[in-house]
Amino acid sequence: VVINMSLVGQEEFHSLYPYMLSVFEAGYSMGRLMTLFSPGEQIGDIVVPSGMFGVGTVCSITLNGVLNAHGIPVFSRFGGLLEYRDWKPARFTAIINYDGTTLDPLEIFIKSGMTDYRGAVGSGNGQIGAGFREMPSSSRDKVLELAAELESIGLGGFLEVGYPGQDLREIPINEGRIGAIVIGGLNPMAILEEHGIKVSSRALSALIDYERLFPYTELTKRLR
Repeated sequence: VVINMSLVGQEEFHSLYPYMLSVFEAGYSMGRLMTLFSPGEQIGDIVVPSGMFGVGTVCSITLNGVLNAHGIPVFSRFGGLLEYRDWKPARFTAIINYDGTTLDPLEIFIKSGMTDYRGAVGSGNGQIGAGFREMPSSSRDKVLELAAELESIGLGGFLEVGYPGQDLREIPINEGRIGAIVIGGLNPMAILEEHGIKVSSRALSALIDYERLFPYTELTKRLR
């Protein structure tokens, strides 16, 4: 499983991690699983510094890998800010094409202070990170089947799957394709930035075994 890695001070995390859990609970996260690394542990080329935790969240690129493994080609178009109104996705308010940046678009939106997870979690009105994918229209039934299987093992990340050739949340779709909106993997950590905690996040940080992940509901117990 591909994860995003975020480094955060232990004291700050202990006091404010419930905000992160609220993003999971609201369904604005890439699945229900996460992982935690202690000081000195190395993940990819990142070593967790003293006094910090390494928090791993599932990267949405994992979905691409699953679809590709089942013979479904995936085109990642852009990452953006998805506006929510009354707990329902409405439209993208900002987008950055993946081929136009070397950084993950969500990292840019988070550091620019453009997200509104507090509003999305508190009132159902806010802006969260999401990605946009396109697949062949003939694959729609299989995509929905795989999405359900991923959801059952805690890796659900498909927010919406559109119909052949039809716009999805005001985004035009090319002929012969379907659009899909996937939830941003860094979403749970982004709300900590909104609460003034300095978080150093990097998307696509490492590949870890599925067994290293645990349900977000276990985090409180693991921090004791």
